[in-house]
Amino acid sequence: MTTTTSTVVELEHLSKADVASHNYNVAGSRFDGEPPSLDGSGDNQSNRSGAAPEPESVVATVHGRYRMSRLQASLVVTTLTGVSFLNTMGSGILTVALPTIVRDVGLDTTLLLWPASVYALAAGCTLLPFGAVGDVVGARRVWLTGSALYSLFTLAVGLCRTPAQLIGFRAVLGLAIAMCLPTAVSLTTNGFLPGRWRNLAFACQGMGQPLGYSLGLILGGVFTDTIGWRWGFYISAIINAVLTACAFRVLPSPPPHDKDNKPLFQRLRHGMDWVGAVTISASLGILSYVFSVISRDYRSLREGYNIVLFVLAVCLIPAFVFWVHRQERLGRPALVPNSLWKNIPFTSICAAVFFTWAVFNAYQYFSALYFEHVEHLSALDTSIRFLPMVIVGAATNIVTGFLVEKVEVRHLVSYSAVITLASPLLMALVTPSWGYWKGAFIAMVLSPLHPDVLFTVSNLIISQSYPGKSQSLAGGVFNAVSQVGNSVGLAVTAAISSSVAQQSSSDDALLRGYHAAFWTCFAAMFLVVPITFFGLKKGGKVGASK
Repeated sequence: MTTTTSTVVELEHLSKADVASHNYNVAGSRFDGEPPSLDGSGDNQSNRSGAAPEPESVVATVHGRYRMSRLQASLVVTTLTGVSFLNTMGSGILTVALPTIVRDVGLDTTLLLWPASVYALAAGCTLLPFGAVGDVVGARRVWLTGSALYSLFTLAVGLCRTPAQLIGFRAVLGLAIAMCLPTAVSLTTNGFLPGRWRNLAFACQGMGQPLGYSLGLILGGVFTDTIGWRWGFYISAIINAVLTACAFRVLPSPPPHDKDNKPLFQRLRHGMDWVGAVTISASLGILSYVFSVISRDYRSLREGYNIVLFVLAVCLIPAFVFWVHRQERLGRPALVPNSLWKNIPFTSICAAVFFTWAVFNAYQYFSALYFEHVEHLSALDTSIRFLPMVIVGAATNIVTGFLVEKVEVRHLVSYSAVITLASPLLMALVTPSWGYWKGAFIAMVLSPLHPDVLFTVSNLIISQSYPGKSQSLAGGVFNAVSQVGNSVGLAVTAAISSSVAQQSSSDDALLRGYHAAFWTCFAAMFLVVPITFFGLKKGGKVGASK
């Protein structure tokens, strides 16, 4: 098969600067009228009519056909992946540098976990509302606003001098990333037609998260011991600013006929389910707070105010279900329509995301504790032991981007879950006498296989379940479910680990507690196998071209 000089990139729309008229000009090559029809999913294509190949990439869109270089498509993927990367890199830097940060800004030890908790809390309870706002006012606009704020307040964290500044700036960072994560899904699904480019875009975004966190762990340790922890945030802010500037130029804008000329206030007022957004956000925010408290000390759930908050959060869930049922019946905007749960692949993938992120987050947390408190390693030595997870995770995301259009989705997800089962099982049995290479290394290699496969697959399934105009909200659903899974998983495993450790009178009580946490992870991951194997039976090849 002959190839063109550039790759065929399937995008839905281009930026305003790229579409100046009906005749689109690239690098001096002008095309008038309709180009030849195309097949494929982003690979190099031949001209089936036998004519010479076009000198530039041809971009097939649902709104018409234009030319676009492979470079612009790559820059779109890079900018969206970059902010996802920096999101977790900042968390990694904070994890390692927190003791030094606490000393420098004078943070009270009772507030030790608040810089991390307030970030997750602010993000977790606003993902769905910002996703809905992105669908109303434009995903590109919301993403750029969030990215710009993330640059500004990452710099502010590096410059902070008081505990109030540190906690306040981290809270705003949580709001900023909540603007970016859901709208990145919309920009991907509305920017790339189904096929290889969309698959690889999601795969790269999934790859950015573990890479960012691990690099943050390493840089946090290096900077803290050399030029100072603040430089980690300075560098992150500079990179984020460059990505934001690039995004202004390359991110696709909605086509003219998709734009709503109504005033912004009117669009926000009538185009969003505000009652549903407030109800579910309050529930998720309260649950996140209660679970974060439990993860520090499970006995705190006995406190009266925590019981009241937990009951209130649980009661808001059926209230939300009732409200969206009413909205859907009246034909009004509904944040998460109840009819979606009748879609078995959608429901199954949400359940899988919940359990998988609960396991993966808890697994990483207790693995770090095992290395630091049982094997008595430094923070830097601990972070180095996570490198196999990063390398395998990055490779898994790329391979998934290619396989998801060729292999049945239930086989990809359920078989990878079976393989990953070995990871918490090994850590539930491991002892210091095993050494790193015999037990923990193998566990680290296997642990990211399922989560990284699931990241790409779940984004594709959830985005396909929502209509094209609600893709930011689809991204909000994925991120909200994974965030709740993170909180629940860490709280449950922490409570079980603490309880087992306190009831044990032996010298290895701490190790017994960690083993109990890993056994819990194993049990939860075991549930994912039948959920995905049977629930995704009719899932098909979700990454295939349409």
